[in-house]
Amino acid sequence: MQIAKAQLGELSLLFGPPPVLSTEDLKLYDQMWKKLTECLKPVDMMELLLIRRIHDETWLVCRYSRHEALVVDRRFRESLEFQLKRTKEQKARREVLARELAEKTGRPISELTRLEDLEDTIESSVADVDQILERMPTELDHNRALEAGIVFIEQLDKLINSATARRNDALEQLELYQMGLGERLRQRSDEIIDAAGNEVDDSTRQIESPPLVPGRESSAVSPDEGGTPGGVSADPEGNALTETGAN
Repeated sequence: MQIAKAQLGELSLLFGPPPVLSTEDLKLYDQMWKKLTECLKPVDMMELLLIRRIHDETWLVCRYSRHEALVVDRRFRESLEFQLKRTKEQKARREVLARELAEKTGRPISELTRLEDLEDTIESSVADVDQILERMPTELDHNRALEAGIVFIEQLDKLINSATARRNDALEQLELYQMGLGERLRQRSDEIIDAAGNEVDDSTRQIESPPLVPGRESSAVSPDEGGTPGGVSADPEGNALTETGAN
């Protein structure tokens, strides 16, 4: 018999907190757990433990696969940040060169000119920043990002293979348990229950009372009680008259 839903929730608490990161959705984890238990239908604690392992390893496979895509996007974002940093450094370098040129030529820089230059610099910097950050990646950009993060992706691929192997191993153990040990335990449990039921039936069964009317054997008169052997009838005085069954 499958574990009831109420009991299933209580037993799930014994496994501790789920391996869900703060950036992951706990509802999706619980939904996956619900679907797995409905599909595999655990009947005891051992099967529930194996299903929990299958669930957690599947969750890890999904996480690693998701991060394989994230690493490419992260590398692209890092390239944008590098371009933004290089743009700021180039502007700052141009400002230094302009100041040095003004000092060498001897032309004074008024406060108004400095404010105008500062305002132009800020506006141009904001425009450049927005342009860099809002630029949509191309397939070539993702290709460069993939090349930059290929080592980390290979490590994630090894983690996926390892988690998949552990999940498949748990599936095999669950199948063996259901076909072997688990089935024998259930049969033994049924035998114990049946034996206990038979003992109850035997204890409640009424004891048969002896018959009130004697049987034919007890009603027959023996020779010692005054009868005649061989089926010979006698008169009251004891003289043999006729033989029973004679023609």
